[in-house]
Amino acid sequence: MALHDSLRDLVSVRGAGVLDEAEEFRGVLDDFLAEDEATLGELNLLVDAVRLGALRRVLDVMAHGAAPEAAIREAGAALARDRGTDDPARSCWALASLCFALGKVDEPMVRSFLGETGTMSARSRPIVPRGPAPDPVTSGPTTAGRPTTAALPGTEPVAPVPVTSPPTATSAGSPYPAGPVPPVIAERRSSRSGVYLLVALVALLIGGLVATGVILLRSDDDPTASDTPTDGRSSGPKTEPPLVSDDEMLVAYVDDGVSTVYRVDVTDGTYKQVSPPGRDARAPTISPDRRTMTYQDYTDVDTDYGVPTRVDLATGESQPLFKNSPECSHTARPGWSLDGNRIAVICEGDGDSQQGIYVAGADGSDPALVYPSMMLRGSPTWISDSEFVFASYGESEGDPVQLRLLDADLGGEPVLVPSPDEGQISHADWSPDAGKLLFLLGPVTGGRERGDVWTMNATGTGQRVLAEGEYSHPVWNVDGTAIGVVVVDDTGAEVLAYLDAEDPNAPDIAPNIVADPPPGEVAIPVWGTR
Repeated sequence: MALHDSLRDLVSVRGAGVLDEAEEFRGVLDDFLAEDEATLGELNLLVDAVRLGALRRVLDVMAHGAAPEAAIREAGAALARDRGTDDPARSCWALASLCFALGKVDEPMVRSFLGETGTMSARSRPIVPRGPAPDPVTSGPTTAGRPTTAALPGTEPVAPVPVTSPPTATSAGSPYPAGPVPPVIAERRSSRSGVYLLVALVALLIGGLVATGVILLRSDDDPTASDTPTDGRSSGPKTEPPLVSDDEMLVAYVDDGVSTVYRVDVTDGTYKQVSPPGRDARAPTISPDRRTMTYQDYTDVDTDYGVPTRVDLATGESQPLFKNSPECSHTARPGWSLDGNRIAVICEGDGDSQQGIYVAGADGSDPALVYPSMMLRGSPTWISDSEFVFASYGESEGDPVQLRLLDADLGGEPVLVPSPDEGQISHADWSPDAGKLLFLLGPVTGGRERGDVWTMNATGTGQRVLAEGEYSHPVWNVDGTAIGVVVVDDTGAEVLAYLDAEDPNAPDIAPNIVADPPPGEVAIPVWGTR
Protein backbone atom coordinates (compact mmCIF):
# COMPACT_ATOMS: atom_id res chain seq x y z
CA MET A 1 0.00 0.00 0.00
CA ALA A 2 1.37 3.41 -0.98
CA LEU A 3 1.63 6.30 1.47
CA HIS A 4 -1.30 8.19 -0.06
CA ASP A 5 -3.51 5.10 0.49
CA SER A 6 -2.49 5.07 4.14
CA LEU A 7 -3.42 8.75 4.39
CA ARG A 8 -6.85 7.96 2.96
CA ASP A 9 -7.24 5.18 5.52
CA LEU A 10 -6.32 7.68 8.23
CA VAL A 11 -8.94 10.19 7.08
CA SER A 12 -11.53 7.43 6.80
CA VAL A 13 -10.87 6.38 10.38
CA ARG A 14 -10.34 9.75 12.05
CA GLY A 15 -12.35 12.05 9.76
CA ALA A 16 -11.35 15.02 7.60
CA GLY A 17 -10.86 17.16 10.71
CA VAL A 18 -7.57 15.40 11.35
CA LEU A 19 -6.07 17.71 8.70
CA ASP A 20 -7.24 20.93 10.34
CA GLU A 21 -4.38 21.43 12.80
CA ALA A 22 -0.74 20.62 12.07
CA GLU A 23 0.14 19.57 15.64
CA GLU A 24 -2.73 17.10 15.88
CA PHE A 25 -2.02 15.78 12.37
CA ARG A 26 1.64 15.10 13.23
CA GLY A 27 0.74 13.26 16.41
CA VAL A 28 -1.83 11.10 14.62
CA LEU A 29 0.65 10.32 11.82
CA ASP A 30 3.21 9.10 14.33
CA ASP A 31 0.63 6.79 15.91
CA PHE A 32 -1.07 5.59 12.71
CA LEU A 33 1.84 4.91 10.34
CA ALA A 34 4.41 2.18 10.74
CA GLU A 35 8.00 3.27 11.18
CA ASP A 36 8.97 2.30 7.61
CA GLU A 37 5.87 3.73 5.92
CA ALA A 38 7.25 7.26 5.50
CA THR A 39 10.58 8.97 5.87
CA LEU A 40 11.05 11.81 8.34
CA GLY A 41 11.31 14.23 5.41
CA GLU A 42 7.97 13.05 4.01
CA LEU A 43 6.29 13.42 7.40
CA ASN A 44 7.64 16.95 7.84
CA LEU A 45 6.52 17.90 4.32
CA LEU A 46 2.97 16.61 4.85
CA VAL A 47 2.67 18.42 8.19
CA ASP A 48 4.08 21.65 6.69
CA ALA A 49 1.44 21.50 3.96
CA VAL A 50 -1.15 21.80 6.74
CA ARG A 51 0.79 24.12 9.04
CA LEU A 52 1.63 26.69 6.33
CA GLY A 53 -1.93 26.76 4.95
CA ALA A 54 -1.08 25.24 1.56
CA LEU A 55 -3.73 22.50 1.82
CA ARG A 56 -6.38 25.02 2.79
CA ARG A 57 -5.52 27.21 -0.21
CA VAL A 58 -5.77 24.26 -2.60
CA LEU A 59 -9.14 23.19 -1.24
CA ASP A 60 -10.46 26.76 -1.33
CA VAL A 61 -9.48 27.49 -4.92
CA MET A 62 -10.77 24.09 -6.10
CA ALA A 63 -14.06 24.80 -4.34
CA HIS A 64 -14.30 27.96 -6.45
CA GLY A 65 -13.83 26.10 -9.73
CA ALA A 66 -10.06 25.97 -10.23
CA ALA A 67 -8.65 22.93 -12.02
CA PRO A 68 -7.16 20.54 -9.42
CA GLU A 69 -3.80 20.09 -11.16
CA ALA A 70 -3.27 23.83 -11.67
CA ALA A 71 -4.33 24.56 -8.09
CA ILE A 72 -1.93 21.96 -6.70
CA ARG A 73 0.97 23.21 -8.83
CA GLU A 74 0.43 26.82 -7.77
CA ALA A 75 0.07 26.00 -4.08
CA GLY A 76 2.97 23.53 -4.28
CA ALA A 77 5.28 26.21 -5.64
CA ALA A 78 4.20 28.57 -2.84
CA LEU A 79 4.71 25.82 -0.24
CA ALA A 80 8.23 25.16 -1.52
CA ARG A 81 9.03 28.87 -1.23
CA ASP A 82 7.57 29.03 2.28
CA ARG A 83 9.73 26.06 3.30
CA GLY A 84 12.83 27.67 1.78
CA THR A 85 13.39 24.94 -0.82
CA ASP A 86 13.66 24.87 -4.61
CA ASP A 87 11.81 21.55 -5.02
CA PRO A 88 8.14 22.27 -5.82
CA ALA A 89 7.65 18.73 -7.18
CA ARG A 90 7.75 17.16 -3.71
CA SER A 91 5.44 19.85 -2.34
CA CYS A 92 2.95 19.15 -5.15
CA TRP A 93 3.11 15.42 -4.37
CA ALA A 94 2.37 16.09 -0.69
CA LEU A 95 -0.65 18.27 -1.53
CA ALA A 96 -1.93 15.76 -4.09
CA SER A 97 -1.63 12.95 -1.52
CA LEU A 98 -3.60 14.93 1.07
CA CYS A 99 -6.24 15.88 -1.50
CA PHE A 100 -6.51 12.19 -2.48
CA ALA A 101 -6.99 11.30 1.18
CA LEU A 102 -9.91 13.75 1.27
CA GLY A 103 -11.40 12.38 -1.95
CA LYS A 104 -10.70 15.57 -3.94
CA VAL A 105 -8.41 14.09 -6.64
CA ASP A 106 -7.97 10.64 -8.13
CA GLU A 107 -5.01 8.33 -7.78
CA PRO A 108 -3.46 8.87 -11.24
CA MET A 109 -2.90 12.52 -10.36
CA VAL A 110 -1.05 11.53 -7.17
CA ARG A 111 1.10 9.08 -9.12
CA SER A 112 1.77 11.73 -11.77
CA PHE A 113 3.16 14.14 -9.17
CA LEU A 114 5.08 11.30 -7.50
CA GLY A 115 6.70 10.51 -10.85
CA GLU A 116 7.83 14.13 -11.18
CA THR A 117 9.72 13.91 -7.89
CA GLY A 118 11.95 11.18 -9.33
CA THR A 119 11.60 9.21 -6.08
CA MET A 120 9.28 6.72 -4.45
CA SER A 121 7.82 6.85 -0.97
CA ALA A 122 9.36 4.84 1.83
CA ARG A 123 7.00 1.88 1.42
CA SER A 124 7.48 1.64 -2.33
CA ARG A 125 11.18 0.85 -2.58
CA PRO A 126 11.88 -1.64 -5.39
CA ILE A 127 13.32 -5.04 -4.49
CA VAL A 128 15.68 -7.27 -6.47
CA PRO A 129 13.91 -10.40 -7.76
CA ARG A 130 15.11 -13.78 -6.51
CA GLY A 131 14.65 -17.08 -8.32
CA PRO A 132 12.69 -17.52 -11.53
CA ALA A 133 10.76 -14.50 -12.66
CA PRO A 134 6.97 -14.82 -12.78
CA ASP A 135 4.77 -13.15 -15.36
CA PRO A 136 4.97 -9.33 -15.44
CA VAL A 137 2.56 -7.48 -13.19
CA THR A 138 -0.40 -6.05 -15.04
CA SER A 139 -1.54 -2.47 -14.65
CA GLY A 140 -3.42 -1.49 -11.51
CA PRO A 141 -7.14 -0.91 -11.21
CA THR A 142 -8.69 2.07 -12.96
CA THR A 143 -10.25 4.97 -11.12
CA ALA A 144 -13.65 4.64 -12.76
CA GLY A 145 -16.37 4.80 -10.20
CA ARG A 146 -14.07 5.90 -7.39
CA PRO A 147 -16.08 7.58 -4.64
CA THR A 148 -15.41 11.26 -4.09
CA THR A 149 -15.69 10.90 -0.31
CA ALA A 150 -12.97 9.77 2.05
CA ALA A 151 -13.97 6.11 1.73
CA LEU A 152 -11.38 3.37 1.58
CA PRO A 153 -10.32 2.40 -1.95
CA GLY A 154 -11.56 -0.97 -3.08
CA THR A 155 -8.29 -2.36 -4.29
CA GLU A 156 -4.63 -2.05 -3.55
CA PRO A 157 -2.79 0.07 -6.15
CA VAL A 158 0.44 -0.79 -7.87
CA ALA A 159 3.38 1.46 -7.03
CA PRO A 160 4.57 3.63 -9.96
CA VAL A 161 7.49 2.57 -12.11
CA PRO A 162 9.94 5.40 -12.92
CA VAL A 163 9.68 6.18 -16.60
CA THR A 164 13.43 5.99 -17.08
CA SER A 165 13.66 2.38 -15.88
CA PRO A 166 13.15 -0.59 -18.21
CA PRO A 167 10.31 -3.00 -17.38
CA THR A 168 11.44 -5.73 -15.00
CA ALA A 169 10.00 -8.80 -13.37
CA THR A 170 8.74 -8.91 -9.82
CA SER A 171 9.43 -11.22 -6.94
CA ALA A 172 6.84 -13.75 -6.01
CA GLY A 173 4.16 -12.37 -3.74
CA SER A 174 5.31 -8.72 -4.09
CA PRO A 175 2.93 -6.09 -5.54
CA TYR A 176 5.82 -3.75 -6.32
CA PRO A 177 7.83 -3.66 -9.55
CA ALA A 178 11.44 -4.66 -9.06
CA GLY A 179 14.34 -2.39 -9.86
CA PRO A 180 16.99 -3.40 -12.37
CA VAL A 181 19.68 -5.81 -11.14
CA PRO A 182 22.92 -3.88 -10.58
CA PRO A 183 25.44 -4.64 -13.31
CA VAL A 184 28.68 -6.40 -12.42
CA ILE A 185 31.61 -4.13 -13.19
CA ALA A 186 34.88 -5.85 -13.88
CA GLU A 187 37.81 -4.75 -11.74
CA ARG A 188 40.42 -2.79 -13.67
CA ARG A 189 44.08 -2.51 -12.97
CA SER A 190 45.70 0.84 -12.67
CA SER A 191 47.81 1.87 -15.62
CA ARG A 192 50.44 4.44 -16.37
CA SER A 193 47.99 6.36 -18.48
CA GLY A 194 45.91 6.92 -15.33
CA VAL A 195 48.95 8.25 -13.52
CA TYR A 196 49.71 10.62 -16.41
CA LEU A 197 46.11 11.84 -16.38
CA LEU A 198 46.28 12.52 -12.63
CA VAL A 199 49.51 14.51 -13.08
CA ALA A 200 47.91 16.56 -15.86
CA LEU A 201 44.86 17.37 -13.72
CA VAL A 202 47.05 18.47 -10.81
CA ALA A 203 49.04 20.72 -13.15
CA LEU A 204 45.86 22.31 -14.46
CA LEU A 205 44.62 22.90 -10.90
CA ILE A 206 47.88 24.57 -9.88
CA GLY A 207 47.79 26.73 -13.01
CA GLY A 208 44.28 27.88 -12.20
CA LEU A 209 45.24 28.81 -8.67
CA VAL A 210 48.22 30.80 -9.93
CA ALA A 211 46.03 32.66 -12.43
CA THR A 212 43.51 33.47 -9.72
CA GLY A 213 46.25 34.84 -7.51
CA VAL A 214 47.54 37.07 -10.30
CA ILE A 215 44.04 38.48 -10.86
CA LEU A 216 43.56 39.19 -7.17
CA LEU A 217 46.94 40.89 -6.90
CA ARG A 218 46.14 42.97 -9.97
CA SER A 219 42.84 44.04 -8.45
CA ASP A 220 44.59 45.08 -5.21
CA ASP A 221 47.34 46.99 -7.00
CA ASP A 222 45.10 48.67 -9.55
CA PRO A 223 41.80 49.88 -8.10
CA THR A 224 40.66 50.95 -11.56
CA ALA A 225 40.96 47.42 -12.93
CA SER A 226 37.65 46.23 -14.39
CA ASP A 227 35.91 43.00 -13.45
CA THR A 228 34.35 42.82 -16.91
CA PRO A 229 35.95 40.20 -19.22
CA THR A 230 37.97 41.66 -22.12
CA ASP A 231 35.68 39.99 -24.67
CA GLY A 232 32.79 42.23 -23.55
CA ARG A 233 30.75 39.53 -21.83
CA SER A 234 29.01 40.46 -18.59
CA SER A 235 30.41 38.92 -15.43
CA GLY A 236 26.83 38.22 -14.27
CA PRO A 237 23.93 40.14 -12.67
CA LYS A 238 24.76 42.53 -9.87
CA THR A 239 22.42 43.34 -7.01
CA GLU A 240 22.10 47.06 -6.44
CA PRO A 241 22.40 48.10 -2.79
CA PRO A 242 19.29 49.44 -1.00
CA LEU A 243 18.92 53.22 -0.84
CA VAL A 244 16.77 53.21 2.29
CA SER A 245 18.29 51.47 5.32
CA ASP A 246 16.46 48.86 7.39
CA ASP A 247 16.20 51.39 10.24
CA GLU A 248 14.41 53.97 8.09
CA MET A 249 10.70 54.39 7.44
CA LEU A 250 9.16 56.42 4.64
CA VAL A 251 6.62 58.66 6.38
CA ALA A 252 4.25 61.36 5.18
CA TYR A 253 4.00 64.53 7.32
CA VAL A 254 1.34 67.18 6.69
CA ASP A 255 2.43 70.78 7.21
CA ASP A 256 0.22 73.74 6.27
CA GLY A 257 -2.14 71.46 4.34
CA VAL A 258 0.57 69.89 2.13
CA SER A 259 1.91 66.38 2.70
CA THR A 260 5.62 65.60 2.23
CA VAL A 261 7.32 62.18 2.36
CA TYR A 262 10.53 61.83 4.40
CA ARG A 263 13.04 59.12 5.14
CA VAL A 264 13.00 58.91 8.95
CA ASP A 265 15.60 56.96 10.94
CA VAL A 266 13.74 55.43 13.88
CA THR A 267 16.92 55.16 15.98
CA ASP A 268 17.71 58.88 16.17
CA GLY A 269 14.92 60.73 14.32
CA THR A 270 17.16 62.10 11.53
CA TYR A 271 15.20 62.64 8.34
CA LYS A 272 15.48 63.65 4.68
CA GLN A 273 12.80 64.68 2.19
CA VAL A 274 12.33 62.22 -0.69
CA SER A 275 9.14 63.43 -2.41
CA PRO A 276 9.42 66.22 -5.02
CA PRO A 277 9.11 69.77 -3.64
CA GLY A 278 5.71 71.39 -4.01
CA ARG A 279 3.76 68.15 -4.46
CA ASP A 280 1.05 66.97 -2.08
CA ALA A 281 2.59 63.49 -1.61
CA ARG A 282 0.74 60.98 0.57
CA ALA A 283 0.63 57.22 1.35
CA PRO A 284 4.17 56.13 0.35
CA THR A 285 5.25 52.58 -0.53
CA ILE A 286 8.70 51.12 -1.09
CA SER A 287 9.88 48.29 -3.37
CA PRO A 288 11.45 45.12 -1.92
CA ASP A 289 14.94 46.22 -3.06
CA ARG A 290 14.33 49.58 -1.29
CA ARG A 291 15.33 51.60 -4.36
CA THR A 292 11.93 52.72 -5.66
CA MET A 293 9.15 54.62 -3.93
CA THR A 294 5.58 55.34 -4.91
CA TYR A 295 3.26 57.93 -3.45
CA GLN A 296 -0.23 59.22 -4.12
CA ASP A 297 -0.11 62.73 -5.60
CA TYR A 298 -3.08 64.77 -4.42
CA THR A 299 -1.89 68.06 -5.92
CA ASP A 300 -4.98 69.62 -7.55
CA VAL A 301 -6.92 66.36 -7.02
CA ASP A 302 -10.41 66.48 -5.49
CA THR A 303 -11.29 62.75 -5.57
CA ASP A 304 -10.81 59.98 -3.00
CA TYR A 305 -7.99 58.49 -5.06
CA GLY A 306 -4.71 60.24 -5.90
CA VAL A 307 -2.42 59.99 -8.90
CA PRO A 308 0.02 57.09 -8.28
CA THR A 309 3.55 58.37 -8.82
CA ARG A 310 6.80 56.39 -9.07
CA VAL A 311 10.10 57.83 -7.77
CA ASP A 312 13.58 56.51 -8.55
CA LEU A 313 15.32 57.04 -5.20
CA ALA A 314 18.75 56.94 -6.87
CA THR A 315 18.07 59.88 -9.20
CA GLY A 316 15.03 61.51 -7.60
CA GLU A 317 13.19 61.38 -10.94
CA SER A 318 9.43 60.90 -10.67
CA GLN A 319 6.66 60.12 -13.15
CA PRO A 320 3.07 58.87 -13.11
CA LEU A 321 2.98 55.13 -12.49
CA PHE A 322 0.24 54.56 -15.08
CA LYS A 323 1.04 56.90 -17.94
CA ASN A 324 -1.09 55.28 -20.65
CA SER A 325 -3.75 53.51 -18.61
CA PRO A 326 -6.73 55.80 -17.93
CA GLU A 327 -8.49 53.13 -15.85
CA CYS A 328 -5.67 53.45 -13.28
CA SER A 329 -5.02 57.19 -13.53
CA HIS A 330 -6.42 57.49 -9.98
CA THR A 331 -5.79 54.71 -7.47
CA ALA A 332 -5.40 53.77 -3.83
CA ARG A 333 -1.96 52.92 -2.51
CA PRO A 334 -0.42 49.97 -4.45
CA GLY A 335 1.07 46.84 -2.88
CA TRP A 336 4.35 45.31 -4.11
CA SER A 337 4.69 41.58 -4.78
CA LEU A 338 7.34 39.83 -2.69
CA ASP A 339 9.71 39.49 -5.66
CA GLY A 340 9.21 43.13 -6.64
CA ASN A 341 8.06 42.28 -10.16
CA ARG A 342 4.38 43.24 -9.84
CA ILE A 343 2.00 45.50 -7.98
CA ALA A 344 -1.65 45.10 -7.01
CA VAL A 345 -3.71 48.26 -6.76
CA ILE A 346 -7.32 49.38 -6.46
CA CYS A 347 -8.03 51.49 -9.57
CA GLU A 348 -10.90 53.92 -9.84
CA GLY A 349 -11.63 52.87 -13.42
CA ASP A 350 -13.03 55.07 -16.19
CA GLY A 351 -15.92 55.06 -18.63
CA ASP A 352 -14.69 51.91 -20.36
CA SER A 353 -13.20 49.98 -17.41
CA GLN A 354 -14.54 48.81 -14.07
CA GLN A 355 -13.34 49.79 -10.65
CA GLY A 356 -11.52 46.98 -8.89
CA ILE A 357 -8.15 45.40 -8.16
CA TYR A 358 -5.67 45.52 -11.04
CA VAL A 359 -2.31 43.73 -11.26
CA ALA A 360 0.45 45.38 -13.29
CA GLY A 361 4.20 45.26 -13.80
CA ALA A 362 6.35 47.04 -11.23
CA ASP A 363 6.68 49.95 -13.66
CA GLY A 364 2.90 50.19 -14.10
CA SER A 365 2.88 48.36 -17.42
CA ASP A 366 -0.03 46.22 -18.65
CA PRO A 367 -2.55 46.64 -15.80
CA ALA A 368 -5.11 43.83 -15.84
CA LEU A 369 -8.35 43.67 -13.86
CA VAL A 370 -8.30 40.59 -11.59
CA TYR A 371 -11.24 41.39 -9.29
CA PRO A 372 -13.97 43.92 -10.12
CA SER A 373 -15.63 45.46 -7.06
CA MET A 374 -16.79 48.76 -5.68
CA MET A 375 -16.64 47.49 -2.09
CA LEU A 376 -12.85 47.55 -1.71
CA ARG A 377 -10.88 49.30 0.96
CA GLY A 378 -7.22 50.04 1.65
CA SER A 379 -4.20 48.52 -0.02
CA PRO A 380 -3.55 44.86 -1.00
CA THR A 381 -0.65 43.07 0.69
CA TRP A 382 1.07 40.15 -1.07
CA ILE A 383 1.72 36.93 0.87
CA SER A 384 3.44 35.10 -2.03
CA ASP A 385 4.55 35.81 -5.58
CA SER A 386 0.97 35.25 -6.79
CA GLU A 387 -1.36 35.70 -3.79
CA PHE A 388 -2.44 38.82 -1.97
CA VAL A 389 -4.84 39.72 0.84
CA PHE A 390 -7.19 42.69 0.56
CA ALA A 391 -10.00 44.27 2.56
CA SER A 392 -13.59 44.72 1.43
CA TYR A 393 -16.87 45.74 2.97
CA GLY A 394 -19.45 43.09 3.84
CA GLU A 395 -22.38 42.27 1.61
CA SER A 396 -24.94 44.02 3.82
CA GLU A 397 -24.92 47.58 5.07
CA GLY A 398 -23.30 47.81 8.48
CA ASP A 399 -21.25 44.61 8.04
CA PRO A 400 -17.63 44.96 9.21
CA VAL A 401 -14.74 44.95 6.78
CA GLN A 402 -13.51 41.47 5.87
CA LEU A 403 -10.16 40.19 4.64
CA ARG A 404 -10.06 38.08 1.50
CA LEU A 405 -7.30 36.20 -0.33
CA LEU A 406 -6.97 36.11 -4.12
CA ASP A 407 -4.52 34.32 -6.39
CA ALA A 408 -3.65 36.75 -9.19
CA ASP A 409 -2.63 33.91 -11.52
CA LEU A 410 -5.45 31.42 -10.88
CA GLY A 411 -8.24 33.99 -10.56
CA GLY A 412 -11.67 32.84 -9.42
CA GLU A 413 -13.53 34.03 -6.36
CA PRO A 414 -11.46 35.31 -3.43
CA VAL A 415 -11.31 33.24 -0.26
CA LEU A 416 -12.50 34.70 3.03
CA VAL A 417 -9.73 34.91 5.65
CA PRO A 418 -11.14 34.30 9.14
CA SER A 419 -10.62 37.27 11.45
CA PRO A 420 -11.82 38.29 14.93
CA ASP A 421 -15.60 38.38 15.18
CA GLU A 422 -15.84 41.74 16.93
CA GLY A 423 -14.36 45.00 15.70
CA GLN A 424 -13.39 46.69 12.46
CA ILE A 425 -10.33 45.23 10.75
CA SER A 426 -7.98 47.36 8.62
CA HIS A 427 -4.36 47.96 7.57
CA ALA A 428 -3.46 44.35 6.77
CA ASP A 429 0.29 43.97 6.16
CA TRP A 430 2.24 40.72 5.57
CA SER A 431 5.78 39.95 6.73
CA PRO A 432 7.46 37.03 4.93
CA ASP A 433 10.15 36.86 7.64
CA ALA A 434 7.70 36.75 10.53
CA GLY A 435 5.23 34.65 8.51
CA LYS A 436 2.42 36.73 10.01
CA LEU A 437 -0.35 39.01 8.83
CA LEU A 438 -0.49 42.26 10.79
CA PHE A 439 -3.73 44.22 11.16
CA LEU A 440 -5.51 46.84 13.22
CA LEU A 441 -8.71 46.01 15.09
CA GLY A 442 -10.82 48.96 16.19
CA PRO A 443 -14.46 49.89 16.80
CA VAL A 444 -16.92 49.12 14.00
CA THR A 445 -18.36 52.61 14.25
CA GLY A 446 -16.68 55.86 15.09
CA GLY A 447 -14.30 58.37 13.63
CA ARG A 448 -10.63 57.74 12.91
CA GLU A 449 -9.28 54.21 12.63
CA ARG A 450 -7.57 53.50 15.93
CA GLY A 451 -7.36 50.34 17.94
CA ASP A 452 -5.28 47.34 18.96
CA VAL A 453 -2.50 45.77 16.90
CA TRP A 454 -3.05 42.08 16.06
CA THR A 455 -1.18 39.36 14.17
CA MET A 456 -2.28 36.03 12.72
CA ASN A 457 -1.29 33.44 10.11
CA ALA A 458 -2.31 33.94 6.50
CA THR A 459 -4.97 31.27 7.04
CA GLY A 460 -6.61 33.27 9.83
CA THR A 461 -5.35 30.91 12.54
CA GLY A 462 -3.11 31.90 15.42
CA GLN A 463 -4.86 35.21 16.11
CA ARG A 464 -3.05 37.20 18.79
CA VAL A 465 -3.31 40.66 20.32
CA LEU A 466 0.19 42.11 20.11
CA ALA A 467 -0.43 45.58 21.55
CA GLU A 468 -3.47 47.21 23.13
CA GLY A 469 -3.92 50.96 22.82
CA GLU A 470 -4.79 53.86 20.54
CA TYR A 471 -2.73 52.81 17.50
CA SER A 472 -3.15 53.45 13.79
CA HIS A 473 -1.35 52.68 10.49
CA PRO A 474 0.66 49.63 11.68
CA VAL A 475 3.39 48.39 9.27
CA TRP A 476 6.00 45.62 9.52
CA ASN A 477 9.69 46.46 9.48
CA VAL A 478 12.06 44.75 7.04
CA ASP A 479 12.78 41.55 9.02
CA GLY A 480 9.52 41.14 10.92
CA THR A 481 10.93 41.98 14.37
CA ALA A 482 9.31 45.40 14.84
CA ILE A 483 6.16 47.25 13.83
CA GLY A 484 5.91 50.92 12.91
CA VAL A 485 2.82 52.68 14.24
CA VAL A 486 1.22 56.04 14.77
CA VAL A 487 0.19 56.43 18.41
CA VAL A 488 -1.47 59.07 20.57
CA ASP A 489 1.04 60.38 23.14
CA ASP A 490 0.38 61.85 26.60
CA THR A 491 -0.44 65.27 25.13
CA GLY A 492 -3.11 63.85 22.83
CA ALA A 493 -1.01 64.34 19.68
CA GLU A 494 -0.33 61.63 17.13
CA VAL A 495 3.36 60.71 16.88
CA LEU A 496 5.50 58.18 15.03
CA ALA A 497 6.64 55.16 17.05
CA TYR A 498 7.51 51.49 16.79
CA LEU A 499 6.75 48.32 18.75
CA ASP A 500 8.99 45.36 19.52
CA ALA A 501 7.13 42.45 17.90
CA GLU A 502 8.96 40.00 20.17
CA ASP A 503 8.27 41.83 23.44
CA PRO A 504 7.32 39.19 26.05
CA ASN A 505 5.04 41.70 27.78
CA ALA A 506 2.52 41.67 24.93
CA PRO A 507 -0.16 42.94 24.77
CA ASP A 508 0.99 45.48 27.36
CA ILE A 509 3.80 46.95 25.24
CA ALA A 510 5.22 50.42 25.62
CA PRO A 511 5.75 52.07 22.21
CA ASN A 512 9.15 53.55 21.34
CA ILE A 513 8.52 57.16 20.30
CA VAL A 514 10.69 58.45 17.45
CA ALA A 515 12.44 61.62 18.64
CA ASP A 516 12.88 64.89 16.70
CA PRO A 517 10.51 64.09 13.81
CA PRO A 518 10.01 66.19 10.65
CA PRO A 519 7.73 69.25 10.82
CA GLY A 520 4.00 68.77 10.65
CA GLU A 521 1.45 66.15 11.64
CA VAL A 522 2.43 62.52 11.07
CA ALA A 523 0.36 60.62 8.50
CA ILE A 524 0.80 57.21 6.84
CA PRO A 525 4.19 55.42 7.18
CA VAL A 526 5.76 52.43 5.42
CA TRP A 527 8.75 50.42 6.68
CA GLY A 528 9.11 47.06 5.00
CA THR A 529 7.53 46.40 1.61
CA ARG A 530 3.89 47.44 1.48
